[in-house]
Amino acid sequence: MDIKTKQVVYHDWEADHYDEKWSISFDDRCISYVADRFRTAAPEPDGPYDAALEVGCGTGFFVLNLAQAGIVRRATVTDVSPEMVRACKTNGQRLGIEVDGGPADAEALPFDDASFDLVVGHAVVHHLPDVAAAFREFRRVLRPGGRLVIAGEPTLTGDRIAAQFKRVGRVGVKLAAVVAGAERVLADPAHVSTVEDARAAALEWEVDLHCFRPDELEAHARAAGFEDVRSETEELTANWLGWVARTVEGMVGAQRLGPRYAWTVYRAWQHLFAFDQRVAARVVPKAAFYNCLVTGIAGGERAG
Repeated sequence: MDIKTKQVVYHDWEADHYDEKWSISFDDRCISYVADRFRTAAPEPDGPYDAALEVGCGTGFFVLNLAQAGIVRRATVTDVSPEMVRACKTNGQRLGIEVDGGPADAEALPFDDASFDLVVGHAVVHHLPDVAAAFREFRRVLRPGGRLVIAGEPTLTGDRIAAQFKRVGRVGVKLAAVVAGAERVLADPAHVSTVEDARAAALEWEVDLHCFRPDELEAHARAAGFEDVRSETEELTANWLGWVARTVEGMVGAQRLGPRYAWTVYRAWQHLFAFDQRVAARVVPKAAFYNCLVTGIAGGERAG
């Protein structure tokens, strides 16, 4: 399979259990989180946006919560995965939010020039084979003066550090399995019951294509014709905890760990996130934080 086919196969398979896997919700917790990420990237109060496009929408985590926060009025979505688009629209119907759009390649969006006031993406650019072409498309479909907000992109240094904490999580669970017995600790592979499931699940290690330096994402935006470009990074110690917890959950199973575990981890993550913003950000280099956000304004002339 070529890489785009792999993206479709993997994300189609993930669509029905993606929200559970990543603790995605559409309640106050995630509404607040998404609105804060948007305002971190773009603090200027230039919304709400009448016509917004999310590229790589997944199940709608970003754009649907932006709509609930009052930042987006009308949402259009695309994703290379038809099943992700279906899941996003289903979530929208459940929330009473009308969602337009359909499956599409981010590097060749099926919209006229200057169609939107806002283009957003969350944890999508690192999946795209041709990042420069995608940024040109983001610029093309934005009206002059429209805003781009990209969030949730892994930094190169942050990802390398996170890999060590994932390893800590794996080693800890394996030691527990040796002491307590594997059948009491290790969960059965989630949602993997057929050969086709196993093949799709294995693609998880192939669909993440890039990590970025913050200045690289800024350079892509400027080259595509965006102005007032800037980036922010966040999550240092909070990310370390997050990846240990995610690794443990994946190996043990969230049901075995129970709601008390989930609540304890979430509260600890909140405290570490606050520490990262108030203390670590003053002394730790920007590139060491895990998540990168970038924003820019579409210039007066459309990019070619």
